[in-house]
Amino acid sequence: MYCTRDMRRTRAFYQKLFGLKRGSEWNDFWSEFKTAPVTLCLNGPTTKPDPNWNWQGPAAIAIAVDDIHAAIRACHRRKVKVLLDPVETSVCWMSFIEDPDGNRICLHQRKDGTAG
Repeated sequence: MYCTRDMRRTRAFYQKLFGLKRGSEWNDFWSEFKTAPVTLCLNGPTTKPDPNWNWQGPAAIAIAVDDIHAAIRACHRRKVKVLLDPVETSVCWMSFIEDPDGNRICLHQRKDGTAG
């Protein structure tokens, strides 16, 4: 996931340079490209800021998990820093954690059971 201040400009950059096709959640807040078996996504600024949905920051990789809530419980037990508890979107559940060096990791559970 890469954050952007201008979704349309950044989305056009990836489309024109790499020929990437539209994926899920195609709007000014969240855009995924069809890049299976992995997903490249852009996170834009929200029009209505919500501290529960502040995903802005350094780039993050997303790791698919079978059960987002169980994964976050395991992180809490292991004293892993949880930056954002699970948030539900129309297509998935997402949560952010931090590795020992401060890198962000997104834990990701798609509602349809797929990963990518």
